[in-house]
Amino acid sequence: MAGFKTHLFWGITGSGILATAGYLQGHINIKEANAVVILGTLGGLLPDLDSDTSKPLEYLFQLLSILIPMLLYSILKDHFDGNITITLLLCTIGYLILQYLFYPIFKKLTVHRGIMHSIPFALLCGQVTFLLFSRISQIVAFYYAVTVFLGVLLHLVIDEFYAISFKRFIPQFNRSSGTALSFYSSSLWATLFVYFLLFFTSYLIVGVNVDISFHKLIPK
Repeated sequence: MAGFKTHLFWGITGSGILATAGYLQGHINIKEANAVVILGTLGGLLPDLDSDTSKPLEYLFQLLSILIPMLLYSILKDHFDGNITITLLLCTIGYLILQYLFYPIFKKLTVHRGIMHSIPFALLCGQVTFLLFSRISQIVAFYYAVTVFLGVLLHLVIDEFYAISFKRFIPQFNRSSGTALSFYSSSLWATLFVYFLLFFTSYLIVGVNVDISFHKLIPK
């Protein structure tokens, strides 16, 4: 199995190529290109968050507990008229729900090399990213979503590559072969949960009225 540094390297490399291409084509500016690299690198590390003892998992939920209420407020602030009391309540409730409801459920449902090492999870990460940033710019959100998806996908491909060893030029497959580039996990509930979220985010994206002119993405 590939280590942390290997996934980090390829996450930076893959997202760096995408960011450079987007910047040279004029689709994203330098700040957005840097964000593409950061998000793609994070995407390259996401599948290994399915370990209950993973420090990145703990740090991720701490970060999400702060970021998600902020994002929700930025979306709903027009309904609050800048009410500081509602803002504090929203942030507090969001933090408590993520830390004491979703975090334990997440740890319960996931096992290492489980559903987070799968194609549906890669798609889900990309779609969630698009939804989070689509209000800014759909083209920029598209690049952010693609870099996260590719980061996760690179992680899976590298894990599969490291599951193969060669003996006298003959490939030998170990027990983890095929567990990364899969469409399900050994846990039925975890698999159904991810597919439910995937269909739900697909529904939300349709509701966003996506209007990306793909001819603009073709190199000049």
